[in-house]
Amino acid sequence: MKKFKTAVAAAVLAGVALTAAPAEASAEPMHCTSPAWGGEYLCGAEYGQPGMAEYAYRDGRRQVFVIGTDHAVWTRSSSASGKKSAWTSLGGYLIGGVGIVASDMGAGQFEIGARGTDNNLWSRRHAADGHWSAWARIS
Repeated sequence: MKKFKTAVAAAVLAGVALTAAPAEASAEPMHCTSPAWGGEYLCGAEYGQPGMAEYAYRDGRRQVFVIGTDHAVWTRSSSASGKKSAWTSLGGYLIGGVGIVASDMGAGQFEIGARGTDNNLWSRRHAADGHWSAWARIS
């Protein structure tokens, strides 16, 4: 009887998954805004909740990254005193949330990454002098 209940439960779950999958696949990503950072960006589902990644510099500055409604990575930073820069596009066309993929590489060097339309992970590196590398596929 226990095996029968397990099989029925698995079949029910499989049926739910099958009926839910098309709705999820066709669902548009949510749009979010941050009270602290402002701006409208993609979030939820494959973009994550709250849909942003943040890097904290050793000197107290912070930098936030989001996937904009145009599917590019956008960034904004704040000084140690909290003064914020304008939003700047880092380009790309991403279909998944952005994250910090390597940090503490020394002197403000770190790497961000996100999933591209080819389902590979793409990244850009931030150099100590503030410049960004070009997008590069890493998986």
